[in-house]
Amino acid sequence: MNKIKLLIIYVLVIGIVGVTYCAFSISVEKTGSIQTTELSAKFLDNTELLIKVQNLDSSITSIDKNNDLNRITTLPIVNFTNDNIVSTTDSSMPIYLWIENNTINYYTGATNVDLNNN
Repeated sequence: MNKIKLLIIYVLVIGIVGVTYCAFSISVEKTGSIQTTELSAKFLDNTELLIKVQNLDSSITSIDKNNDLNRITTLPIVNFTNDNIVSTTDSSMPIYLWIENNTINYYTGATNVDLNNN
């Protein structure tokens, strides 16, 4: 009878250690996946941006990023291609650009947008 009690205690100790270990592992995994940096996007430099815009509308010959770009706050229903993405590869969020009624619009989910006026 004493052997059975000892066996049951041994199993419970291993179970407690296993649960503690698993709880710690889950906590570390969740902590590691939390976004800690601000979502940011950076426009292509002026030359690359103009090439992308001209692929969408060849009549545009220049762009002033400070005055010619209209930021839209909700993503429109537009079929985007690679020509519509005008953000650098190191941006954490893409910038989508399209032309509608002679207005150059863009959308990004980023909170910080760098115009990259090079």
